[in-house]
Amino acid sequence: MSVFSTSDSRVTSQRCRVIGAAGRLINALVLCGTLAGVNAAFAQYPSGFQVAKDGTAVSIEEYANLPLSTRTISTYPPPMDFTGQLGRVNFLRSEPANAPLSASRFFVNDLNRNFYILDKAARTFTTYINFEEVFRKFDNNPGFAGGLVSFAFDPEYATNGIFYSVHTEEPGKPGSPVPTNSSLPGFDVTGYAVTTAVNPPNGATPRQAILVEWRDTNINNTTFEGTARELLRVGFNDNIHPMGDLLFNPLAQPGDEDYRNLYIANGDGASGENVSTHPTPQRLDALQGKILRITPDLNLRTNTTSLSANGRYRIPTSGSDPNPFSSLSLTNVKKEIYAYGFRNPHRISWDPVSNILFANDIGLHSWEEVNIIHAGTNYGYAEREGIEQLFVSSNATTNGKTGGQLGVPFPTNTDFLVVTGLVSSVPPRYPAATYSHNDGDAISSGFVYRGSLMPALRGKYVFGDITTGRLFYCNLEELIAADDTNRTSVATIHELQVVFKGVKRRAFDVIADKYDEKGGSNGSALPGCSSDLVTFGNDPDGVPYGCGRADIRLGLGGDGELYLLSKSDGMIRRLTGVLIPPTIETAQLTNGVFTLTWPSISNVTYRVEYNSSLVTTNWTGVPGDVTATGTNASKTDPADTTNRFYRLKTL
Repeated sequence: MSVFSTSDSRVTSQRCRVIGAAGRLINALVLCGTLAGVNAAFAQYPSGFQVAKDGTAVSIEEYANLPLSTRTISTYPPPMDFTGQLGRVNFLRSEPANAPLSASRFFVNDLNRNFYILDKAARTFTTYINFEEVFRKFDNNPGFAGGLVSFAFDPEYATNGIFYSVHTEEPGKPGSPVPTNSSLPGFDVTGYAVTTAVNPPNGATPRQAILVEWRDTNINNTTFEGTARELLRVGFNDNIHPMGDLLFNPLAQPGDEDYRNLYIANGDGASGENVSTHPTPQRLDALQGKILRITPDLNLRTNTTSLSANGRYRIPTSGSDPNPFSSLSLTNVKKEIYAYGFRNPHRISWDPVSNILFANDIGLHSWEEVNIIHAGTNYGYAEREGIEQLFVSSNATTNGKTGGQLGVPFPTNTDFLVVTGLVSSVPPRYPAATYSHNDGDAISSGFVYRGSLMPALRGKYVFGDITTGRLFYCNLEELIAADDTNRTSVATIHELQVVFKGVKRRAFDVIADKYDEKGGSNGSALPGCSSDLVTFGNDPDGVPYGCGRADIRLGLGGDGELYLLSKSDGMIRRLTGVLIPPTIETAQLTNGVFTLTWPSISNVTYRVEYNSSLVTTNWTGVPGDVTATGTNASKTDPADTTNRFYRLKTL
């Protein structure tokens, strides 16, 4: 028997098996809610919302309150701006498990300047490195991704103390690009050398992203003592889409060709959306709009790697796993390129169970993408976005629109892109999942969940939308199946409802309430309101957002659990449980008594209800609600001589 109901009527319909009198199984179609739409394989741009709730909800709880911070406008330290975001938390990461203090602390970065150590027990933050005080050209304004962008730990961090960071600088800003240790006395700046920026092929470069290798000689305290080495400096055409995420292959072991190779998600610096720089993400002589792979250790695999142009790192160029374009005979080809054709692949993640590398690419005006990454593959931008053709022109009314929005048929018989330096044109790779800007504005980070707190989500890819705060998931097997050459083959995206303090709410509203509580005073629901945001209007249920940006990201703890990071209110929350539409799994009649059982969530209370007819809507509760104590729960009820139909709901 699998009749079910829920305290929230916004669930999908399903076929239910209903138990009748004397235990007879009666097949019937029971509508247990409203039939919701799904993210189907669209042939063109949709006219409205597509992502729907399926009744699955996640519980979130407050975990840590980031210290208040603000961007630098003209003077440092800047006065606190309560009309802006209150703490621009961007990443939360654990040290490798064999590091001595990994069980007791996280590392967290605030884009505004501070690299923090977060004590897990006390939930307090200690400033490890203030990047604005170390780097005099440090730039955190304007744009949503400038400042202290990202960090990652070397696989051998426990013994070598090495980690990597990305921050942005304004090259025209007064001061030396060489760091200072005046506020970080343990930092030995002797021998630090600045590299020459690798700029895009054309256009101005108002911002640079700098990849730095740090070596802490004592990882058992909360202060930095050691040295740093600049590895790579990349110029960008705008203040958006800089270098983003950093990642090591979690499956690579010592002796493997990919061991300690650093993967770098490099944005296009807005080049793809401007006519003069439009080809940059497709160019193999440019680092922008690419995923890169380098070998930072100059002494590692010298027989299968080549020295970079600036002499600061090596590049896999031979052996069993070389970078795909390392042998290409093209002038100025960037051998660091691993995959290309991206706008802003700001988050990458690697699922060690399925051995899949994911990249979430933020779209221009139309589509958000979940991509499965393959070496040497072209992901289409800025000729494609989502599953459509993208047009960039000097006409403001058509610039950045897709074929579906302009009524231009898709070139089904000529779906190839010409890439300078390649002998043959190549077919672009389309996303495994995608949603339109009817449902959101910018895709957040995502991970295949492998933790223990939410067993119903285990093995599913969980991600979200930055602006609206909506949380989503895809079934991993659907993503894998959709990773093919068919552009309209995409996985279904499901929305996760959010439960906070026992009440179902939008994450957007939870963040807005905290923003107000902490002194935020933007005059709208959240900072960053503009008329081109989805939050300027209503959510899929017709409820107004109130405008602004929740500005969420997801973080992954060392134990596989997920954390919700929100910049506008400067908070870290943890996902602590999952509630699925309750489903009666078995029903047995023994000695005149029905025993109904169902999968349950500990400490959740369930109510079994019955009815004598599927036509009427008056359901009666079986006396005695059940509060689950484990992963299965049950309820007994004496058999009745008349038909009795059961359903299950959570309270």
